[in-house]
Amino acid sequence: MTFSSSERSALAQTLLDKGPDAPTLCGDWTTRDLAVHLWIRENRPLAQVKTMLPVGGDAVEAETEKALTRPYEETVRKWAEGPRALSPWKILDPVANGVEHFVHHEDVLRGHLSPGDPVEERDLEPEHRAYLHRAIKLVAGRAIKADRPVIIDPDGFSRIVINDKPGVSPDGEAVVRISGGVGEIVMWLLGRDVVNLTISGDDSSVERLNI
Repeated sequence: MTFSSSERSALAQTLLDKGPDAPTLCGDWTTRDLAVHLWIRENRPLAQVKTMLPVGGDAVEAETEKALTRPYEETVRKWAEGPRALSPWKILDPVANGVEHFVHHEDVLRGHLSPGDPVEERDLEPEHRAYLHRAIKLVAGRAIKADRPVIIDPDGFSRIVINDKPGVSPDGEAVVRISGGVGEIVMWLLGRDVVNLTISGDDSSVERLNI
């Protein structure tokens, strides 16, 4: 199984286990809201295009309201089946959905936690951790804005340095170092604060962007 498909299956089961009203790390969203988001994202791509058009209205919101009236278990099971044949996500799923599914799975698993609470990291397969490391290398430069170098040091993998260029900081020792598991780093890069990381240096100088 690809990382995307294995995380899809695991997330679907966790959603069913938690029920429709469990908290998530996605703001005010419950598990029902997250399940509907996942289903619409893959199965109503035209609604997202229409929403971006000046005369399209909020087609995603309209689809969301309809989907919220369906039984929760039905929404979860339909999403778990994967994108339909005509959806662009049918082709993109193996390469583009691994991070999406992993992060949202953790959003549900950690939904009852607050920043600073102990986090129980899952034991991922080596190839799945390698997938997440590649994702970090792809998104870190776009996800972080800083006035100094940021050293990302994932356990068991090569480090990634952001903003490493002459003159970026008047003090050569002014760096921020982020150390931890690849999954924790991915969660942090994508705006989550319920993570198990060691961050040294002035992290107030680091801004995580909404990508």
